[in-house]
Amino acid sequence: MNKKPSIFKRFKQIYSENPSIFWAIVWVSLMPSIGSLIVLQWFYSKGNDFILFDLEHPLSLVLYITGSTLLMGFALLPTTFLSVLSGFMFGWSSLPYLIVGYTLASIIGYSLGTKMGHNSLEILLQQYPKAADLIRHKRKRMGWLVAFVRLSPVIPFALSNILFALLKAGLKNVIWAGLWGMLPRTILAFFTGIVADSLYQALKRKEENWQLLLIGLLFLLSAWGIYRFFTNGSSSAYRKSS
Repeated sequence: MNKKPSIFKRFKQIYSENPSIFWAIVWVSLMPSIGSLIVLQWFYSKGNDFILFDLEHPLSLVLYITGSTLLMGFALLPTTFLSVLSGFMFGWSSLPYLIVGYTLASIIGYSLGTKMGHNSLEILLQQYPKAADLIRHKRKRMGWLVAFVRLSPVIPFALSNILFALLKAGLKNVIWAGLWGMLPRTILAFFTGIVADSLYQALKRKEENWQLLLIGLLFLLSAWGIYRFFTNGSSSAYRKSS
């Protein structure tokens, strides 16, 4: 009886055949935190310059949308950090423009992940036909998975873009379902920035009890949705693959 290769060996095979996806995962795991520290230090030394940054001015608006798109799309800053910063600096007026920014960022992240991912997921699942069949069986319902993953307060935006690319979730699902999944956590982060007396206080995220409760509910709803996505109807998929 042949022994199945370990997950470690599968990842090693993926790295040998497609090292770009490995380094992409490393990048999206580390760079947003590094970027946050850099921007935070810069903000405290140059933050007063933002007083002249008026989003009602067309050029400022274009710069804001372009900047937020590139910062999130290339995983230079996490969405939560940028949401808190935007809420603190510009208030609710910047929310629609940030939504435009992270929608465009989703397109960038998903497109890059698709180009780098190639057949990495297929390699990982070669010895797990039931799991591969389950994913194929759920292909038409990927929008639900995208929405619930985006809803989670603990799954990073940039990392989820790579996950969606590997799963071939579809750009339409990433844009539309991802939009509705991101809204609750984005609005909560915005509100945190708006009510804070300082950016430091906002980023410490010492929420009121109702905010902590809401974060917990978002996490539980996301976990329930992801669980239901993979378990609902999975038995029939398993029977077909047996």
